[in-house]
Amino acid sequence: MKKTIKTRVFLLLLLGSMHCFSQTGTNPRNVLKLARLQLLEGTSTYNPEAALLTFQQQASLGNAEAMNGLAQIYIQGIGVSVNDNLAIEWFEKAAQNGYAKAYYNLAILYRKGVSIPKDLPKAVAYFEKAAKAGYVEAWGRWGEMVKSGLGTTQDYPLAMTIFKQGADLGSAQCIYGQGYLHYKGFGTTQDYDKALAFFQQAADKGSAIGIYMVGYCYRNGYGVTVDEEKAKFWFNKAAALGFKRADVELAQPLAENATPNQIKTISAPIAEEVENAPIEIPKKIKKVKHKITKDDISGLYTGHLMRYDWSGQNILSKTPIEVTLDQEGQALTGIWAEQEGDSVNFKATLEEKRIVFEDSKIDRLNRYVEPVLKTYKFKQAKLQVLEYQDDVYIVGNLQLYNIKQHENEKPMYLILERKISPEETGEPELVSQAIVSQLVVYPNPITSTSFKLSFELAAQTDISISIYDFTGFLVGTQKLTTTGTGTQEQVIPFTAPAGNYILNLYYNDQVIKTILIKK
Repeated sequence: MKKTIKTRVFLLLLLGSMHCFSQTGTNPRNVLKLARLQLLEGTSTYNPEAALLTFQQQASLGNAEAMNGLAQIYIQGIGVSVNDNLAIEWFEKAAQNGYAKAYYNLAILYRKGVSIPKDLPKAVAYFEKAAKAGYVEAWGRWGEMVKSGLGTTQDYPLAMTIFKQGADLGSAQCIYGQGYLHYKGFGTTQDYDKALAFFQQAADKGSAIGIYMVGYCYRNGYGVTVDEEKAKFWFNKAAALGFKRADVELAQPLAENATPNQIKTISAPIAEEVENAPIEIPKKIKKVKHKITKDDISGLYTGHLMRYDWSGQNILSKTPIEVTLDQEGQALTGIWAEQEGDSVNFKATLEEKRIVFEDSKIDRLNRYVEPVLKTYKFKQAKLQVLEYQDDVYIVGNLQLYNIKQHENEKPMYLILERKISPEETGEPELVSQAIVSQLVVYPNPITSTSFKLSFELAAQTDISISIYDFTGFLVGTQKLTTTGTGTQEQVIPFTAPAGNYILNLYYNDQVIKTILIKK
């Protein structure tokens, strides 16, 4: 029985490079061309038995191309029963006889686990052999595995070297790979200008992802002035090539960098670690020198997690969070809760220069209209504890790790606040009455350009609201007017796109939150 291999598109298919022709003869290449035609099911030349005989004869004469073709016949079961062992044997013979594509085909088999068990170290080894034997496309696949640490130690400088060698040979994937490392600053200085130049070179060679990234840079002002029209041009071009992320980006109403600090972001070195971390949200990322001077930082903290672009110069999102900490010696345990997001338990160890997390993961929403959860691992944090007036602050940098992409997440800055308890101050605890209560939004879902907000007011005070989308982008803010005490009602203009939003109502030092749904 023949075996259908769904993932055979990853192979350099035997028939993939066939050209139309009619000539035959004793020239081995012409003989193999005819044999390829005989493998085309549904054509007048279809004759798999004759094709198999031709490939066997040519392979026995030492023809490496025929050996590679014979391997593909056995791996796909074309006219014969599938025989994985014979296929691998012929791939290896073809490679040893100078047919570089055979090494590449073996690498694909081991990378994807097609017909044989997945073996990433073998895949890396065969991609390397294929590249060094002269098959240009193998450089990109080899570099990607080294970049991601798949089947080998993750090594960004080596990946850059591999990409450069492949790029020099004309590989669009390798040109893009160089841009990727510069774009994120992996193994090299973060540099949007260099990244965009490489993306453009890859785009000029027809790379769909290169074309997409040129559009992405134009939309967000990364290394170039923000230009929505040029961004759409490049996104449409990538979408025409079947690149799905381009369609998603075209449908996204807001850019990733929706509120940039400048219309053109030029990468610049981030300053050295600061001794005194700011407790106000920094417009540009600050590197914090780890310094925990308080003996016990246990308690319930609230605050925000700011996520910056790769250069650290623009705030991309601001996520409300609540963190419960319990410290015993150098061990930390706690609960991390993101508003309208995941809530997870975590473990960590306090070290002299950082906090290291132990197998702690969280699912977070990405920025797109259709929420998609991505799993991140808590990696490490560099924090400072500051006491100001009646508050204790924990501020600094948090590093998450994207498990699927095998790489660090964007730069982040954390600001957490805890009120000093009466026990700590020695003062009697005061019981306060809620000034604002019974907050209601109607209609909800919102179907027009405004909604009504009502609440009960126990005493006169200044009240304001802010509305955020689920990635933390500020959509709108407004100071409310009140009339005496009792029930208050106000019409709030709201013209944001369809989606889910968070409304924060502020008074004194209190915050009341509710969810808005816009249809």
